[in-house]
Amino acid sequence: MHSKFLRSALGGLVLIMAGAAQAEPLKADPAWQEGKLENGFKWQVLATPHRPTDKIEVRLEINAGSLQESIPQVGFSYLLPRLATSQTENFSNAEMQALLPQILPDAEPKYLVEVSYDYTRYNLSLPNNRPEILKEAFSWLSDAVNRPTATNEQIQAIRSEFASPLVMLPSGLNDAWWRYRIKNSPLMGHEPGQTIVADASAEQLGEFYSKWYTPDAMTLYVVGNVDRRVLNDQINKAFGGLSGKRETPATIAVLSALPPTPVSFSSQGVTKDRIKLVWDDPWHPVVTTASLERQWLSMIANDMIKNRLNQKLGRSVLKGEPLNIECQVQFQRYKCNMTLDVQLPALKSSIKQLGTELVKLDKEGITEAELKALVAAQKEQLDKAIATYAKTDTTEIMNQRLLIQKSGSIAVDPESYQQLNQKFLSSLTTTDVNARIHQVLTIKPTMVLTQPAGEPEENVKVLADLLDSVMTPKAEEAK
Repeated sequence: MHSKFLRSALGGLVLIMAGAAQAEPLKADPAWQEGKLENGFKWQVLATPHRPTDKIEVRLEINAGSLQESIPQVGFSYLLPRLATSQTENFSNAEMQALLPQILPDAEPKYLVEVSYDYTRYNLSLPNNRPEILKEAFSWLSDAVNRPTATNEQIQAIRSEFASPLVMLPSGLNDAWWRYRIKNSPLMGHEPGQTIVADASAEQLGEFYSKWYTPDAMTLYVVGNVDRRVLNDQINKAFGGLSGKRETPATIAVLSALPPTPVSFSSQGVTKDRIKLVWDDPWHPVVTTASLERQWLSMIANDMIKNRLNQKLGRSVLKGEPLNIECQVQFQRYKCNMTLDVQLPALKSSIKQLGTELVKLDKEGITEAELKALVAAQKEQLDKAIATYAKTDTTEIMNQRLLIQKSGSIAVDPESYQQLNQKFLSSLTTTDVNARIHQVLTIKPTMVLTQPAGEPEENVKVLADLLDSVMTPKAEEAK
């Protein structure tokens, strides 16, 4: 569940940062060609002649996942790709085994399909200058998203070996934190990849398919050195014959607001006590220059908080324990974590010192020198990113495109991005940054404590109260 991050480094050029004072609509990158077939099937293509030796990256996403399953249909969102990666109407199991090495992604994990709560995505990585492989891959993809032909017997046979190394599920589905996080949300009880019921039938699977696997709920993404005109013809031939229309709106995958109550967990995955302060807000897609600017300012403020705290805490008993801040868009929420790993004996003193430094930062703000240094570093990073953008491989370009699409934001071209970024940085003031820092620090975060398994349990409410006592002065002290 931890893969959908907004990044501002090299890979994040096409996107999601900040921009200008007026709320002008962002203009989508014209290098991406978009289209739609008569049956509603959508496609987006980016030709990359400057990367002739890179593989051609293909993604086919269906707006349907485990959230669309009724009780008798549990596991059907996983079953459909599970069947398709075994054999289809026009590809026998032997033919599939021959095709797989030519279309599987190079990067780990090498999975062909990803099934989540609200989408199913086919991930193909094809050799360049092999048009016959592209044609064959499209033919198989067309089969994969066409009406299933499996019999009751085949479905029951697969049920006994349901999991497939070719079909991936989101990571962390069974983590205690994730189980806590999805409480009171539509996601609860709809975990993807659940085994189908014993009496699941081909008729039921067909009903699920007809309702949710309609061409108007599918989008094909292609990045690579391709001939657009030839590709457009291939897309029409492969997917133009799909039929059906989505009649029922899909349930929106949305997390509920994170409760402010402090919470603690035990985990085998940590060796020290991990303190997280979590700020959780609704996500607003970046579609205008104003929203771009707000996102940028938030990231700058986070960087300044992180830099100041690491500078101060690095001189204390916490030396060598860097504090990190990272933000994530996930199911209509925007979550920012401030994370610090400490040894158990230093837990309370660390929290007290953390709160003390946050109060000082809120009161004093950042200096002109600090802002100047950060702006200089940002401009240098931007120049390097623009200079090396042509070297970004097709896999990374595709990953960024999908990230932006899932966030509902608009991707701008690199040149526009550079202009917006430079204008923003040139006009940035300490007043702007300090106001944003103050805004963040006046919102009470949720404390999440994760302790190593077997360690004596700390009372997280006591720890949260300790932090609160430092950051929220008593009335007499505030006068």
